This record gives sequence, C-alpha cells and structure tokens, in this order.
Amino acid sequence: MEPSKMGPMQSLRVLFPDLYQFVVNHLEETHNIHPYDVQAHALKDQNGYQLIFHFGEGYAHEESKFFTLDSIKNMDAEIKEFTKTVGEKCKEVMIADYFKMMKM
Repeated sequence: MEPSKMGPMQSLRVLFPDLYQFVVNHLEETHNIHPYDVQAHALKDQNGYQLIFHFGEGYAHEESKFFTLDSIKNMDAEIKEFTKTVGEKCKEVMIADYFKMMKM
C-alpha cells in the first residue's frame, strides 16, 4: 500500500481499546507474553486498517496484516488467527533472544 494513502500510525490501545485488550489477554494467557513485550499499532487507509505488531529485542521484529473495519469491530476469526500467529512468532523471537543473551 502506498504511504500517501495511509494515515499516521496510531496506537492500537487508543484506536481500538477492545481489540488491544483481546490481543494482550490472548498473548498473556496462551504464550505468557506481557503487554510491554509487544508494541501494537494501526495505520488507517480508505478500506480499513493495517495492524502492525513489533516485538523482540528493540522491537526489531514485525508482523502486520490488513483488516476491514467490520472485521475489527466483529473480532472475526481472521483477527483471532492473526493474534495467534503473532503470539507464536513473538514467543519464538523471545526464546531466541534469551538464548543469545545467555551466550554472552
């Protein structure tokens, strides 16, 4: 998507508090990932929002996916699947970061 067609990046916590709460609850319950381990943002475009999650050391890793506003408001299965994917990848990165730190 062209950056000129997107709005500014906004915190998911501010923009969609219910979705943010769902995501952090899911990550904490299923993967023991805390809210401070992940940064969640959204970019608005004409047809919906690009959800962007940063995680890992220095928040260097990113997962993102586009969703329509209806998908977000209805918390459809696609959002739940994306949250699961983010959790799994975040956990893998955190484990790898831990082992890197232990080698030092």
